[in-house]
Amino acid sequence: MKNILIIRPDMIGDCLLITPAIDLLKKKYPEAKITVLCRPYTKEIFLGNKNVDEVIEDWFALNKIGSINNFRRYIDLIRSKNFDCSIHFYNELPYALLARFAGIKQRVGDISKPLLAPFYNLRGDCKWGDLTLHEIEHNILLLKPLGIELPQTPPPMSLTPKKEIVDKFISEYNIGPSDFVLGIHVGTGRGNKAWLPERYAKVIDHLYEKYNNIKMILTGSKNEAQAVRQILRICKNKPIDLVERTTLSELIAIISRYNIYLGVDTGPLHIAAALDVPTVALFPTKFVKPTEWGPWQTPHIIIRKAVNCSQKCRPLNCPFDDCLKEISAEEVLDAISNLIESKGNNTLAESRADWFKKSVNIFTNKEEILRELTLNGYHVVDIGLATSIPKLYNQLIKEDINIIHFVGLNMPYTINIAKILATPSLSIPPLLINERTRYDYSTNSLIELYKRRFQ
Repeated sequence: MKNILIIRPDMIGDCLLITPAIDLLKKKYPEAKITVLCRPYTKEIFLGNKNVDEVIEDWFALNKIGSINNFRRYIDLIRSKNFDCSIHFYNELPYALLARFAGIKQRVGDISKPLLAPFYNLRGDCKWGDLTLHEIEHNILLLKPLGIELPQTPPPMSLTPKKEIVDKFISEYNIGPSDFVLGIHVGTGRGNKAWLPERYAKVIDHLYEKYNNIKMILTGSKNEAQAVRQILRICKNKPIDLVERTTLSELIAIISRYNIYLGVDTGPLHIAAALDVPTVALFPTKFVKPTEWGPWQTPHIIIRKAVNCSQKCRPLNCPFDDCLKEISAEEVLDAISNLIESKGNNTLAESRADWFKKSVNIFTNKEEILRELTLNGYHVVDIGLATSIPKLYNQLIKEDINIIHFVGLNMPYTINIAKILATPSLSIPPLLINERTRYDYSTNSLIELYKRRFQ
């Protein structure tokens, strides 16, 4: 393996979360030249990466593909690089066609989309339905056909801020060595919703009153400009407003100086994690699970509630804010205080336990399971009288159920039918467990069962 093409033309966080896989790839093939194909605005993620030799800007993102002739020129460009392997972390048809027509001999893709499988001659299984795995681990599983196994502790993400930009930022905003810097990214990714501006404002005012040496910074894109104006209008003490004023390189440099990062799951959250910045991570929607998107290998606290919402969770198009209201300013302030006192999740084992607790929603007919897990902070729902298919279906959607645990000899067929019908509307297909009997109802025993069955 001498010349490898990595295909990941997507968002900032997605790009960062493949860097541990690239690290393992380079260790397996130390002499290989690794090239990454990505969007123009995410290339800064890879330009400073010691394992990446070249970055190609994606023509689709540059709107250079307007005709068959332009696609042929794109194919010719990729063919001219003489890649002997392409790894498709972005599993979409245009890029599968690109690699195939460019004559790349070994093409590694995931089996999750059967219609694309014929374009790949090396197929990995990322196990997207396994709720115990982080996105980083899903990515590493794609490399199994190349002889790379998922390690017990995957490597950290790789990201290097530019020192000259950090120094310029510190100087421009008069940030001293003793200043405590808290950064707030107001925006969010495609799978989540931004928290309420008035609650960000309440957090900001409280922190300014409590700490003398604190400086707070707002970042975001033009999509968040209105929310930021509202925050600034409410705040008695104004934070530094850098919304729409940073390139990605500058944002990376700025985040590297933070003492704490606060925001909803999005690219900058993973930048903070890559730079080992303690984070308060807000996960307001049912759609996004901390087990998959939690801050990787950095001290953090996740705030997420089991929201009783009857809607299918599609955050981009959702007009409701019930899930956002569930997260109070007081909870966020408590989390920040705990991080300042170093009471966040520091080890990967601690993180995994917390992520799983805040991601799983369990549907059961057994009172002992309901009582035991509820007492230990898990979200558990009683199947109760919801035995008709419509009622079961609605409960699965409403509660975002990802584990159905039925104990007894005769599980109603309606449960399985409702599970099948609800699966397309849920971010994780529900795991169905049917036990005839159960003797150990301890939390540890139940959680180990669930993790084992997911795996």
